[in-house]
Amino acid sequence: MKLDDGVREDIIKELKPFKKAGTPIRWTDSGNIHLTLKFIGEADEAMTARVVATLAAAKIAVAPFRLRVSGFGKFPAGEDLHIFWAGVEESQDLLTLFAALEETLLPLGIEPETRPFHPHLTLGRNRARYNFKTFFARLAEKQDLFLAAIQVAAFQLFASRLTPAGPVYTILKEIPLVQS
Repeated sequence: MKLDDGVREDIIKELKPFKKAGTPIRWTDSGNIHLTLKFIGEADEAMTARVVATLAAAKIAVAPFRLRVSGFGKFPAGEDLHIFWAGVEESQDLLTLFAALEETLLPLGIEPETRPFHPHLTLGRNRARYNFKTFFARLAEKQDLFLAAIQVAAFQLFASRLTPAGPVYTILKEIPLVQS
């Protein structure tokens, strides 16, 4: 789900102290920050066309709703950091949309997610060994910080192309939410 510029700017402003920490985190380009509802993985052109057509025809019955972006966190728990994220507070509307997407895509052979849905905005990735003690202290201070509110009236199907400079995302189709 794409974010409007104001939401991204609010998040980027709060990221500045984290970026100044000098960690090996590879930061997500601000234009690429988004909420992933369902990761599909590799798909050829025929499958991509079927996914676009299926989602466009589905008329997923979830009325537009608001989400709150609050706090920073990381995966996994413990002393490692692989993903640094901004949290998206769960809402019944978001969970309903997630479940509807899972159900809609299942007939195409796209398996449901086996891990619990943890909505978040990926802000950075790390693969290096590093002592994040100071970074984690800053993280603890900001774990509940309200960042932004998002008005959700549609969701998008993104394609990603990996490049040496990082992923490039392209919106293939925007699907508006409809009231039931």
